[in-house]
Amino acid sequence: MARSARPYSFGFVMKLESVLVLAGLGVMASAAPTYFNATSNGNSASTRDSWLLASGITGGTFFVDFESDTVGTNLNGVNLVGGLTITHPSGNALVQSLPSFFGSSNPIGQKALALGEGAVGAVLTFANPVDYVGGYDIDKPAGTIRVTLTDNSVHTFSSDITASGGESAEFWGIHRASGPAISLVEFISVTGGDGEWGLDNLEYGPAAVPEPATMTALGLGLLAVVRRRRKN
Repeated sequence: MARSARPYSFGFVMKLESVLVLAGLGVMASAAPTYFNATSNGNSASTRDSWLLASGITGGTFFVDFESDTVGTNLNGVNLVGGLTITHPSGNALVQSLPSFFGSSNPIGQKALALGEGAVGAVLTFANPVDYVGGYDIDKPAGTIRVTLTDNSVHTFSSDITASGGESAEFWGIHRASGPAISLVEFISVTGGDGEWGLDNLEYGPAAVPEPATMTALGLGLLAVVRRRRKN
């Protein structure tokens, strides 16, 4: 008597179910983001290139260079493109153009955002969490960058001092490979300089990869196909 074909055994399906469930959970698990930090203006371009490569992009979805803002405009708490807000405990985040606001360093282009030093030097909040964020710091003392993900996990990185005077802006970037996205970036312990520092050429956005919900849906779809074939 010919035996009926059973392309998938019960044990195989159970193993596949376990793999898919674990894969779905793995996608959602928190993973530490990667921090990129140029140690000088001279290696800012190569550091940014590494950040772009890791993020799988050729440039940020959203870009803020403050060039269209009037000098003296206070952007503290203002909703910027892509749902970004920048806040400072002093209530001031002023668009400035003169090097005197950046320890004799120059903005990139004509303008940058001037911020006061302090225990909290600036907070970047993303109403729409992002997968990557980068930019340039100007005349910033050594400090710490603290990154909060959407699962409320916190990851801290040391940030070196930025040179002062002339074209000294240095690139920094954060990229998350998987799991929860970036909701908050804080510059803390920014003290010991001349009182002010700056941010310029910020770029950020979502990665061009399937989101966790999409990956889970794909896994469940495959599981449904396998189950239908097992029943036939």
